[in-house]
Amino acid sequence: MDWWEGAELVVATEEGGRIEARVECLPAQHTSGRTGRDKDVTLWASWAVRSGGKAVWFAGDTGYRAVPKLKAGVDDYGEEYEGLPRCPGFKEIGDRRGPFDLGLIPIGAYNPRFIMSPMHANPYDAVEMFKDTKCKRAVGIHWGTWLLTIEPPEEPPVLLREALKRSGIEEEGVFDVCKLGESKEY
Repeated sequence: MDWWEGAELVVATEEGGRIEARVECLPAQHTSGRTGRDKDVTLWASWAVRSGGKAVWFAGDTGYRAVPKLKAGVDDYGEEYEGLPRCPGFKEIGDRRGPFDLGLIPIGAYNPRFIMSPMHANPYDAVEMFKDTKCKRAVGIHWGTWLLTIEPPEEPPVLLREALKRSGIEEEGVFDVCKLGESKEY
């Protein structure tokens, strides 16, 4: 599929019923490729799934904006960097397909920012994506499983709370994270 395309799926249940869902391919900001010869040959995407009157947006592996190399400790969401371009696809997702009942939004693998920011969101980026895509609730994903980058493994949930507070969003119950190995029902 290309961005903005979708497909209807019907799955038979063991009890003889049916589950119907619409799956849509939506924008994301990343790069693609598995070898040195296939860089950016395929599309990178996020996904929406609608079923039973509910809608979920899975951001997948995505960045939000490109941050230049800055001195350690500089807030790249500070006033001086407010003008850094943001990927317009997330606002467009919210405007065209939102709101979503639940967003699954990445919060980890972001340092060093000047290298990782075009492909991996930090918690502050994640909160902006949450707002852009018009999610009612969200769960932070893409952290704490593999050490891909140099931020401390337990840092993303801590920064998420700070980012939510800065944006005036409740620190619990709106955009949460599962503890490692934890399951939740929504």
